[in-house]
Amino acid sequence: MDKSDLLRHWRFRIHRVQTGHYEAGRRYDRMHLFLGIPAIAVSTIVGTSVFASLATKEQNVGVTILVGLLSVASAILASLQTFLKYSELAERHKIAGAKFADLKHKIELVAVFQPTDSEALKNQLSEIEQEWEKVREESPNIPTKIWRKIEGSMTLEKDIEAHPRFGHAA
Repeated sequence: MDKSDLLRHWRFRIHRVQTGHYEAGRRYDRMHLFLGIPAIAVSTIVGTSVFASLATKEQNVGVTILVGLLSVASAILASLQTFLKYSELAERHKIAGAKFADLKHKIELVAVFQPTDSEALKNQLSEIEQEWEKVREESPNIPTKIWRKIEGSMTLEKDIEAHPRFGHAA
């Protein structure tokens, strides 16, 4: 493997992980909204129903039971949203995606402005590798379903086809 192949391979691997983190961030944002919006809606309905039932002199047992069930549903949705921490997970994945994007950018700069001195190139790659290891350790795991989709759609062959001259001097 020559230096151009190594740069291409690293860029490809980092790009896939970057894409995975951004996709996971979007997924967790959607899940946060999926729980949050119904929790707000149901709690609003419960609050309105409680005040409406206070205004009437007759208490309908069916309405009371419905308000009680909606109250429980609201509490469950709010608890799930807090417990599952989807907004926090979304943010962690977005931050990880941005860090991997920064690493990818550094590799692209090295590929375009390759130092003529092999020792300088080795030092630059060593710095990138150390940063890569740190980012990997700090990053949350990409959900399996998302990762499998990315592995199937983003292949090295497709990357080579899309960027045939990456890493080669112009």
